[in-house]
Amino acid sequence: MREIRNLILWGQADGAIASHLDQLGATPYVVLAIYLLILLILGGYGWLRSRAGEEDYYLAGRRQGWIVSSLTIMATFFSSFALLGAPGMVYREGVVFALFSLNVPVSGICVYLLGSRIWKLGRRFGYMTPGDMIADYYGSRYSLRLLVALTGFLYAIPYVVMQIQSGGIVSEKLFPGPGFHLGAWHISSFTLGCSLLAAITMLYIMIGGMRSVAWTDVVQGSLLIGGMLVSGLAMILVFGSAEDFSRRVMTELPEASLTSPGTKGGWPWSMVLSVCLLASTGSMVQPAQWMRYYSARSVATLQRAAVIFAVVLTSCFILGVMLIGLAGQVLYPLRFDYRQSVQQGPASLQRPVPDDLAMFFQYEPASETSAAGAIRWSWSGRPSIGLDDATLARLAELDDDPGFQQALAELSRQVRSSPPSVLTAPRLGGDFDSILVVLLSDQLPRVLGQFGALFVSLLLIAVMAASMSTADSNLHALSAVLSRDVYDQFVRPQASETERVWVGRTIILLATVFSLALVIAGSNPAVRAKYDFVGMIAMMGLMAIAFTAQLLPLTVDMLFLRRGTGRGAAAGLAAGLLGAFLFGQLFPLLVEGFGSPPPLANLLQLVNRLKFVPVHGAVWGLLLNVPTFVLVSWLTRQRVPPRRADYELILRESASR
Repeated sequence: MREIRNLILWGQADGAIASHLDQLGATPYVVLAIYLLILLILGGYGWLRSRAGEEDYYLAGRRQGWIVSSLTIMATFFSSFALLGAPGMVYREGVVFALFSLNVPVSGICVYLLGSRIWKLGRRFGYMTPGDMIADYYGSRYSLRLLVALTGFLYAIPYVVMQIQSGGIVSEKLFPGPGFHLGAWHISSFTLGCSLLAAITMLYIMIGGMRSVAWTDVVQGSLLIGGMLVSGLAMILVFGSAEDFSRRVMTELPEASLTSPGTKGGWPWSMVLSVCLLASTGSMVQPAQWMRYYSARSVATLQRAAVIFAVVLTSCFILGVMLIGLAGQVLYPLRFDYRQSVQQGPASLQRPVPDDLAMFFQYEPASETSAAGAIRWSWSGRPSIGLDDATLARLAELDDDPGFQQALAELSRQVRSSPPSVLTAPRLGGDFDSILVVLLSDQLPRVLGQFGALFVSLLLIAVMAASMSTADSNLHALSAVLSRDVYDQFVRPQASETERVWVGRTIILLATVFSLALVIAGSNPAVRAKYDFVGMIAMMGLMAIAFTAQLLPLTVDMLFLRRGTGRGAAAGLAAGLLGAFLFGQLFPLLVEGFGSPPPLANLLQLVNRLKFVPVHGAVWGLLLNVPTFVLVSWLTRQRVPPRRADYELILRESASR
């Protein structure tokens, strides 16, 4: 096996994916076509089995068995986040982000405890969306229902954007090349993949509703589980043995990648723990999962699905994709970079850079496209070399230009006072999320020959399946939320069920086009460089969860405590959404997008000063949400929720059986 490993590590040319996949001829196209055809067939079959009405379109008649429920809940929970985003984050941050896998068993507990109670109440009162239950319990027809719908929108759109984006990433690697021209338009492989994934997903949801979504999730969930486990096992094969894999991770990764707060310094223990807790609980009360609780056949179905979810996905996460990120750092070492502008400097250095420093120091003079030059101090992998006084003195001798000398002094201060920028290996082209695609495409064909390239094609299809399984769930849920909680309540209360279903289909179309436009706009390198979370799937997922986590206080109160009031719930949720927005990643983007006007810039500075400990954005929202909920509920305690007695009776009777 050592000889095989040495062969694998030999050479990593930029054309590796193309050359290996070219050996298959039309095979990747055939595999992709068969997969997409199966999805369309399942969508059509779902339409043939469907009945008129919202309950069938949105909940598949509430008759899903434990196999379908298990796989559709898993497929909705783990998407491109699992096969692209999580390995990408482990590749960038190191071992610390692997602890994110702890959120999976917590999510299983949420399905078991929360899902079973939501199912009982949903079956008793005919609820279809989270807003149906929350608004009915608290007796808030307008304000609270609208806030819950807004929460669902703020969660669903980023998640749909993530999935469409992953389709572009897979397409770039599966079909590398310059793309093609359609008249005056140039369509890249990325844009083609995004558009194809969005169109097929939109089509089968609109045709068959929840039944088509759930049945396609069975196929996609199976591919997801298989892809995660096989990817991890492939890494052991690539390194020769588990022992060799562990040894190389421990000896070749930078020290920062083996400890908290991670390679880039963004994951201290407070952040890790808050993400593990809130990413799990918050993602299990988002609209798509909530509707899956309603659609199960029985409580026993949900409880069995919860156990399967916790056991299977935890194993997949730890033994599968987490190994990809760590292997990626070994085989494609990260680059660490300090860069300092040179406003006025020499056209070229007077002396050449010494050979022992040339691999760390680069001078880039001003050019026709850049008014300022730059000096850089960078290295790859481990170990790094420090910019000490002796080295600085040697570099100062290269040129006596004042601009160069000043920039060199600034670079020295930067190196000593701040962490470096973390960049991908050149092979990944700056895209951390492509580590699984690049690593498997480069390595497996060298181990398994032509069969390896075919195997890579199947794994890339699994990534696309993971993406589509979450995109369809969130588009479908967003359709239900906006048609029932907004259109039915505020636009046309007299609308028939058939009309609302068609409105829901229109919403799916509009939301898909909107999300696709955001993905294409965000693929601009300038946008990704400015807002790194736009280009990182995991970052976008965590941002979305910060909003949906604000439903937790209401959910816990309804199902267990029953002490809050409608006004308290509305005030708490509004405060929580505001906090998640201000303390999250969207507010800085908004401030910069408006040119940093003084009022917004001052507010942003205040928010940054209030961040006394690094935690997930959901925590800041909950710190505003919960006290507001409690205080306003206490002040309005005479307003007892109209359904409190009904809920207490139903849940007490269920617990006594």
